Amino acid sequence: MKALGIIALLALAGCAEQAERPPAPTMQDGSFVSVLQPAGIGSTITGKGVVPVTGMTMAIYNPANPLGYDDGKLAKDVAARACANRMLRFNPDVIGRYEAPNWVFEGACR
Repeated sequence: MKALGIIALLALAGCAEQAERPPAPTMQDGSFVSVLQPAGIGSTITGKGVVPVTGMTMAIYNPANPLGYDDGKLAKDVAARACANRMLRFNPDVIGRYEAPNWVFEGACR
């Protein structure tokens, strides 16, 4: 009985020592590729004007069919899924920036 208690404590100690794994830097979602960069300062527009936001930066591109300037909504939807797939929260208020052929959302994932 005492041995079971010791084994249980050792198992819990092993779990506590494991560090959290960082999110995957690159992921595929259908034909889209998302690239997560560790830091970024983006912007949102509020009633008080432009407000800076911090978080990780998400870039979205499609190697088979490059994204255009008019694909911002599509890219934002893909970015939201990409953040969620990494167990992060996407800020939908972040302003995206088009850098052909990528859509970049600075500070969008936390």
